[in-house]
Amino acid sequence: MGRSFFLTKWLRSHTALCREGWVYLTIMVLVFAGAMVKEVNLLLLLGGMMLGPLLFNWRAVHLTLKGLEFQRKSPHAVCAGDPLTVGMRLLNKRKHFSSWAITVEEQIQRQSDGAHNHSLWSHANREKPSKTAVYFPYVPAGQERTGTYRGRLFERGKYELGPVRISTRFPFGLFGRTISIDALDALYVYPRLGRLTRNWVERHRRALAGADRRERRPGPEGDFFGVREWRSGDGMRYIHWRSSARTGKLVVRQFEQPRNRDVAILLDLWRSEKPTAAERETVELAVSFAATVVADLCRRGGSKVHLATYNEKPHCLGGAAAAALMQDMMKILAVLESRADDCLPALIEHALGRIASGTEIILVSTRPVDLNDAARFASLYSDPHRRRTASRIRAIDASSAELKYFFDVET
Repeated sequence: MGRSFFLTKWLRSHTALCREGWVYLTIMVLVFAGAMVKEVNLLLLLGGMMLGPLLFNWRAVHLTLKGLEFQRKSPHAVCAGDPLTVGMRLLNKRKHFSSWAITVEEQIQRQSDGAHNHSLWSHANREKPSKTAVYFPYVPAGQERTGTYRGRLFERGKYELGPVRISTRFPFGLFGRTISIDALDALYVYPRLGRLTRNWVERHRRALAGADRRERRPGPEGDFFGVREWRSGDGMRYIHWRSSARTGKLVVRQFEQPRNRDVAILLDLWRSEKPTAAERETVELAVSFAATVVADLCRRGGSKVHLATYNEKPHCLGGAAAAALMQDMMKILAVLESRADDCLPALIEHALGRIASGTEIILVSTRPVDLNDAARFASLYSDPHRRRTASRIRAIDASSAELKYFFDVET
């Protein structure tokens, strides 16, 4: 559910003549002027009759927006390019007066807009949504009405919904009143997810086959590895009858539950001082690939996942693969920016200090990386343990055709 915002007197409001109102007022002034100059009583009467609708419209726009409550219902996050649906609700808390012809407008603004962050899936001929509007033709007294607007955001990042402008020109369109509300909500646009190819699945399977990835613990699933004494609560179908008959007491089968190998993803978003369009696309492609791998691992579960990034300083987030961890990692990837300085040595050193031994390490970079460069990675080569760990890092160059072998961009 969204938050409720009341249209009370402390909110910013503005009442002004519309363009049609200025035309109407000009005509009325001319009528009054003609009546005074020519001393024509009928024109004076006509001018007085024209004044009535003007004053009535001024009062009506104030009453129409009085006693309304606004509420927005928006998703916490969407993926870049996916449909975005935002719901709006207007409640008329008055008992006797209805509201008519109300327009609710708001803007969607990207909070951090680095010059180097441009989405791979944004198109030059497609305008980014910046302002939206929902029209409520009628809100009865004591009732509510809902409306929605839909669109797509093609650039990852953190967006802000609001402020909101609620306006009306009912009934004649001569006066308009607008109330501005600081109804702000945050919206994360995650990187666009693609599809991991069969080659990636096979490579990951081979990596698992070469590691000690199983952890023996009792459970109802997995491969049989032994028996133990029966305890209260054990199911009858797990009793090993042959062993029970031989030992003279009930024993139950135990199983080993497979546990996937822990995975760490290191993301190096390098770009030149003046990035080209190809470099910007490579950055977005690398982020999308890392997000897809994170989503796949968290949905599978059974392992620990780490994500190491560099944004002002190195940062490593890890934990048991789960939906909550995936959301936290997606937020990091949504606002992550590329950098022109060489942060990779510091990133690797920081990550290796927080990753357990035996973890599969995948380095996704926007440039070719030579991990055997002792001068560049001097801090790693000075520590034999870290040097052995770094030698197991699998580097993937997002700027080459190698990534297409593992990753398919779904546009």
